[in-house]
Amino acid sequence: MNVVLLACTTAALFGFSDFLGGTASRRDSAFAVTANAHLLGVAIFAVAVLVFPAPHSTRDLVWGAVAGVSGGLGVACLYAALAAGRMSIVAPVTAALSGAIPAVVDLARGTRVGPYSIAGIALALVAIVVVSMNAHPDDRADMPPRAIVLSLLAGVGFAACFLSFAATAPTSGLWPLLAARATSALMLGGVTLLRRGRMGVVREARLATYGAGALDTMANVTMLAAIRIGPLAVASVLGSLYPVMTILLARIVLGERMRWLQRAGVAVALVAVVLTALR
Repeated sequence: MNVVLLACTTAALFGFSDFLGGTASRRDSAFAVTANAHLLGVAIFAVAVLVFPAPHSTRDLVWGAVAGVSGGLGVACLYAALAAGRMSIVAPVTAALSGAIPAVVDLARGTRVGPYSIAGIALALVAIVVVSMNAHPDDRADMPPRAIVLSLLAGVGFAACFLSFAATAPTSGLWPLLAARATSALMLGGVTLLRRGRMGVVREARLATYGAGALDTMANVTMLAAIRIGPLAVASVLGSLYPVMTILLARIVLGERMRWLQRAGVAVALVAVVLTALR
């Protein structure tokens, strides 16, 4: 399957998952929400590696664990930022970093992509930035410094996760994803237990939490497939277009404002996808 299609599917799934995770984190702890969502992922991947066995090495599991630490912290920071600030600002700021850092690393390593792909990558990053810079003045009052810092940390965490998965062997199947989810669930579950002595989330947050977990699990599968097909620069940038989905959901469900430049950013993102597909 084409890397562009896989990366765009990843973006849609992550966008929906982040919206649900941010919604759940407004009702309960971001750490608890993330831990429970990732526990669901562990169960799904544990079954998946038995159904779809693949040869793997210790190196694949180690890199998967590194991805679990960075990605787990990234998701926790993102959910906390979404709960503390405006979804229409938090998601694009995070995505700009998570897409740009792996792309720069991949291109610096000498990966060659065609001129259309370069143009598509550049336009995708522009689209993310345009959307993130287009907050209504009244919205900025809802973005405390804590939410901004958390957004930046989430972006760096997701970028490290992309790079870690890229270091695993293409033949290792879903084992790196299981290692990642087991690591993040253990880490975040431990933090949750230490902070409040219990793992569960409140009833009002359960549906959104487990919905986020299921969608995030599917997104990780398509993300890993896109990374393995490559190039990473294309997979990471297009996979980071998830704010489009998050912003649309925030507009439809929460009534958050979507100004004309944000709509233009969505249009630019679509052009970026088309150009990248022409590579």
